[in-house]
Amino acid sequence: MNRFVILFVSFLVIGCGPTLVTTGAKTAVEQQQDDKTLRESWDDATIKLGIKEKYFSYDATLFTKIDVEVELGKVLLTGVVPFGDMRLEAVRLAWQQEGVVEVLNEISIDTGYGLDDIAKDKFISTQLFTKILTDGEIKKFKYDFEVQKQIIYLFGVSNDQNEINRVIDHAKSIKGVLDIINYIQAR
Repeated sequence: MNRFVILFVSFLVIGCGPTLVTTGAKTAVEQQQDDKTLRESWDDATIKLGIKEKYFSYDATLFTKIDVEVELGKVLLTGVVPFGDMRLEAVRLAWQQEGVVEVLNEISIDTGYGLDDIAKDKFISTQLFTKILTDGEIKKFKYDFEVQKQIIYLFGVSNDQNEINRVIDHAKSIKGVLDIINYIQAR
């Protein structure tokens, strides 16, 4: 059955560009590891792709500087942009995408975000990824997270509150984390 779903989705997007094929295949595979339906996963991938396309059409800086995560129509925007008006434009464009039910704006304005800050964020991100991946109590890796300016933004959907608590505890255990913003949706 799982192979059939993946094969079916792949055939549906044969005529599409490489980005859509990759996104479609990723969506089909992720659905098997997620607490969302295939339709919900597909809708979220479509929303994300649409927002990124809007960013690219408007200004390549938005496309490269802003990360977009989508869960059940809820959009999390993170990243660092040089000007405040770019931050506002990113939110405005996200709201234009069909299917968006909420936009969480965690975009920062660049105030000297340098290589040392990037290295700290990557180090925190790597530690959290490793802790979640190696935790035997977390059965599926269904959580997204972003680290910006040593702040961890957790995002995802789960029907297991104990798992959510474990992810948060792992984030809290990492040295150098200034704050944890939890946007994980419990079902």
